[in-house]
Amino acid sequence: MAKCSTRSESLISRAITLFPSDTVLSALRVMQQYGLAVLPVVDEERGELIAEVTEAELCRVASRLPLLSLSEVLTAKSLGGEEGMTVGADRRLKQASGTASRWLH
Repeated sequence: MAKCSTRSESLISRAITLFPSDTVLSALRVMQQYGLAVLPVVDEERGELIAEVTEAELCRVASRLPLLSLSEVLTAKSLGGEEGMTVGADRRLKQASGTASRWLH
């Protein structure tokens, strides 16, 4: 049984994760580098799982706001307002596109 727990611990310690402070662009680079379509976002200090982001979600944001932080993306997802856009992110998206665009579509 010790073999199993050691193996599990080594797999967890090598997990690929993102932090809320990472940008959309950097997250997409990590996904591309490792061939992944979904990655967990973890708390930088405690290492606790906050949420997951998908490549599709990030691609919808990348062309307009590549430097948007994952924390803003996650906030938009959790609020689910106008297609999930936060006020601050919505304002930044409007500035980038020049129109009142809907969330990530």
